[in-house]
Amino acid sequence: MKKYAFLFFVVLFGLQFCVTAQVSINSEATPFHWDFPPGYNKVVSAEKEKGLEGTPWLTESWVPGTVLTINGTKINGLNYRYNVYRNRLYFQFDNKDYVVSSPDSIQELVMDNGVFVYDDSDPSDKVNKRFMKVVIDGKARLYVNYYPQIIPANFNIILGTGSPNETVSVKENYLIKVGDVITAVDKKGKLIPVALGDKNKEITEFLKKEKISPKNISDLEKVVRYYNSL
Repeated sequence: MKKYAFLFFVVLFGLQFCVTAQVSINSEATPFHWDFPPGYNKVVSAEKEKGLEGTPWLTESWVPGTVLTINGTKINGLNYRYNVYRNRLYFQFDNKDYVVSSPDSIQELVMDNGVFVYDDSDPSDKVNKRFMKVVIDGKARLYVNYYPQIIPANFNIILGTGSPNETVSVKENYLIKVGDVITAVDKKGKLIPVALGDKNKEITEFLKKEKISPKNISDLEKVVRYYNSL
């Protein structure tokens, strides 16, 4: 069953590699061969990043997941891992690692006890799509956006100190989406009433009454839940 889930997944997302295998149809072994359009090549290993220290990964290890495509098809039985630094979603099959070349075809990905969507992560740049965690869904959505923080290489040849490699760590910020409008939550929270503008007065009063911290995801959940209840 796992094998058929993989085959469907590959056809759907158009990975660039050749597959030659045997499939049992009506008890007869039938060979098949797929040539995929230009895209990403088969990944030899998704574990290593050359010339990079730290971790570019959202999860420490591969985790089981379920993909729901935009046409409503559900794909089970594969393990996934998201490279935040590369902004690439990988999956495993038969101990080999592959990269999804058409993330726009994914409506949602359920993994690591969360629901992820591929959506705009920067309100000022509509081509900057990433996989983000949906914390609250409804009229207003609350996203956790994971992004890489890069510390440049700082090796000093004369002193022999520092690191010759870039160092990466995974950071997060929060976004509110209403309709097609995405707003990044600022450090002081001044944009929260703007993001939820049709209920600006109610939200402003709620922020003061509840002493909401824009840096606290639990507090932001309260705000968005309140807005969705109005």
